[in-house]
Amino acid sequence: MKLIDDNPVSCTDCHNSLPHQDDRLNSHTDRVACETCHIPEYAVKDPTKLWWDWSTAGQDGLSDDPHEYLRIKGSFVYGTQLIPEYYWFDGTAERYLLGDPIDPEGITILNDPNGGVHDPVAKIYPFKVHRGLQPYNAVHNYLIQPNLVGDEGYWTIFDWDIALQNGADDTGFDFSGEYGFARSDMYWPLEHMVAPAADALQCTTCHSDAGRLDWKALG
Repeated sequence: MKLIDDNPVSCTDCHNSLPHQDDRLNSHTDRVACETCHIPEYAVKDPTKLWWDWSTAGQDGLSDDPHEYLRIKGSFVYGTQLIPEYYWFDGTAERYLLGDPIDPEGITILNDPNGGVHDPVAKIYPFKVHRGLQPYNAVHNYLIQPNLVGDEGYWTIFDWDIALQNGADDTGFDFSGEYGFARSDMYWPLEHMVAPAADALQCTTCHSDAGRLDWKALG
């Protein structure tokens, strides 16, 4: 299913689409999003969650640091001062819907950004990618929404079988009684933390042997 933002806010709502005095920079704006150069890092001050592993939930003594582990939620990895990941993006994304089949040996992308090098509308855009492991139905191969709260919620009794059965009942899907934990990724386009102009990316940040853009992957 395609997810479309019908009312997006963009840099050019306030700024000219050719804002630079240097024509070489202005020549980038057709294929490179403003945010790509002007958000050189994210989570600059406060850490952001990058990894969430539900499979370790319910255990005791793994870590006393809530940024590493919570018994009700599992294990985490946070980071600060992070370099974004870069992908083509046309402003729309494919959206995973509950019940869609998955390949548990692969990665289920929950909101796959649309766009490519041959898409005239798409631009290279900065993303945070949130990765993790979450429960899935091991017979029907789709993600399961567990029941977390209430007398029989996972956060109360820490029983995946009951939480997953109740979650399946609530959402109208069959629970086979067999489950595992599958990898899923979510793409977050970066809009906040615009840096001062003096801190924007420079030519060699991307156009050099050690540049941050993976030109081959981008096509």
